Amino acid sequence: MKTTNLIKGIKKLEKQNSQFLHLTAYENQLSKTANSFLSSKLSERYFFGSGINGIVDWNPFNCLGLKEIQDVINEASKAMKKMLGCESVNFSPLSGVHAMMCTILSISKPGDTIMIVRKEDGGHFATKNIIEKTGRKFLYAPFDLKTLDFDIKKIGRLFKKKKCKVLYIDISYCINPINIKKLRKSLGNKAIIVYDASHTIGLMMGGQFQSPFTEGVDIICANTHKTLPGPQKGLIAFKNKKLAEKVNLSINSGLVSSSHTHNLIALSISILEIEKHGKKYAKQIIKNSNKLGKALEDLGYEVRKTIDGSYSYNHQIHLYIDKIGNRKILYKNLVKNNISTNFDDRLGGRLFIRLGTQEVTRRGMDGASMKIIARFIDQALRGENIKNLVTNFNSKYPGIHYSLDPIIGNSFKKHEK
Repeated sequence: MKTTNLIKGIKKLEKQNSQFLHLTAYENQLSKTANSFLSSKLSERYFFGSGINGIVDWNPFNCLGLKEIQDVINEASKAMKKMLGCESVNFSPLSGVHAMMCTILSISKPGDTIMIVRKEDGGHFATKNIIEKTGRKFLYAPFDLKTLDFDIKKIGRLFKKKKCKVLYIDISYCINPINIKKLRKSLGNKAIIVYDASHTIGLMMGGQFQSPFTEGVDIICANTHKTLPGPQKGLIAFKNKKLAEKVNLSINSGLVSSSHTHNLIALSISILEIEKHGKKYAKQIIKNSNKLGKALEDLGYEVRKTIDGSYSYNHQIHLYIDKIGNRKILYKNLVKNNISTNFDDRLGGRLFIRLGTQEVTRRGMDGASMKIIARFIDQALRGENIKNLVTNFNSKYPGIHYSLDPIIGNSFKKHEK
């Protein structure tokens, strides 16, 4: 196939994708301000710091310093430490899984046992494999599907009996916070607790989910493109500098070479956007999740709830579809109507749609929009042809809110109280 045709195909896909209503829990949109730097000529350059007078001097290694990039990273780091309540943060990892690898390799050694979350209980699929491939051992943390939280007593006994060193909380399917305070008390002060906040870190930065560091976590790992609406990258945050120095030494010794300059800039800008607008943004995400859950339930659907009856404390809504019809047909019905979601059966074995409200919220949609989206989902699942309705609705939200973009990004609608 000719290269020109391949490029045309990508351009066509780009246009088609822009017409989709994206309701996946693992994606978001960058602001135009942040996104502009992903195509910057600076993407062709390595970033090693600002240096002195524009020169990095690591005798005998010398290279060009890029002060302006260091300046924006410094501001983002300062903002991140304030929002998360931590002493240090590292933006070098290239993804959430890379952040996971850097952390596990830095705080444990071959032969150590690390407690993780089963995939069936919402854990990440990569964690077990990384632990095994690097000579560590793993143990699953007992999880209570009724409360959607850990079995604190069982974890404490098992962690100490098996002489575990680390509890790695890598839940990616969740609708509620977990009780970190009780976990810390059960495990004791010597245990290292790592919280993978890839899905919820943007809500934490906005002060609306939970505060892992004040509750007892030592390290937060995360990717940066879900509720934190940045580029596809990773970060690690540390409660104290002593632990940060240990991990950073390992990272700088060979776990990261280029930290991808353009993504560093885009991430830093996205963090500064959350510093400015994160509280409103996080609040609206959670409002929208509960509005969407209620609207779907009003249409006759079964929606997963927390133990206290809420639909969600974050961006995720779990819509059960195991009693509705064939999985493949249902998914095709959504796709042909330009609705992007994902299906799974974790947390109990029942098939559900995992819906995410973070991206539509950033595009300016509110509670009234969630009712419209719920009707679209209902009509699509029943096999109706509503593609034009979805496309027309989607086109009404071209801007990125809660951002540093001019005019559109900062001209907020009056969200419901």
